[in-house]
Amino acid sequence: MAALTLAVERLAAATVLSCHGALVAASAMQLETALSQALLRPELRIVVDLAAVAAIDCTGVMMLRVTAGIAAEQGGALVLAAPNTHVVHTLRECGSLHSIPTYRSVQAALDGDANALIAEPENIPAQTSWPMNRAERRSA
Repeated sequence: MAALTLAVERLAAATVLSCHGALVAASAMQLETALSQALLRPELRIVVDLAAVAAIDCTGVMMLRVTAGIAAEQGGALVLAAPNTHVVHTLRECGSLHSIPTYRSVQAALDGDANALIAEPENIPAQTSWPMNRAERRSA
């Protein structure tokens, strides 16, 4: 199982879920449990602090996307905060950087500071196609 620790801070305006380690397939159930519990709170604003996340894969991203959708259906929101460059790259590659508000810091996420949103650059495509076989890789 991938190493993941979670800490929950319940504030008046939001639940802050701080993740430490890897948000990957091996830790998906642990993440799902924490997110499900956060969805039960009366104040349905969830801030996921990614500052200490070393790695995230498409399973982790999908878990965040599904929870963001559920929160929105219930009149709340899930937002992301303080991801490192590698996490931002994965969010972009999985097509989630534009669908889940992602802030530069936890405080900016709590404040809803639009100036601190991490925007997807317009000139970088969301998906990159890679050559599938060795011959294509050599000619690329």
